[in-house]
Amino acid sequence: MGITGINILILVGYTLLCGVLGEDGLLLQLLFVLVHAGACVIIAPFARKWEWVLAGLLVLIIGLSSCYGLMVIQGGFN
Repeated sequence: MGITGINILILVGYTLLCGVLGEDGLLLQLLFVLVHAGACVIIAPFARKWEWVLAGLLVLIIGLSSCYGLMVIQGGFN
């Protein structure tokens, strides 16, 4: 759970920073989430720890949902 926990903390960090930036932060967060999740999945076979794949999937799911939530809060679907 250490690998997953650290990745979730990183996700929370840049989600908060991107949330402060407003609408421009949403695109930046989307980019960060995709790169972060992709990096986790690519690292998994080299590290021989499949927790990296779990971390990547969780980062992708939580990151995209928080991006959607920030868009709704900022009035992106009016």
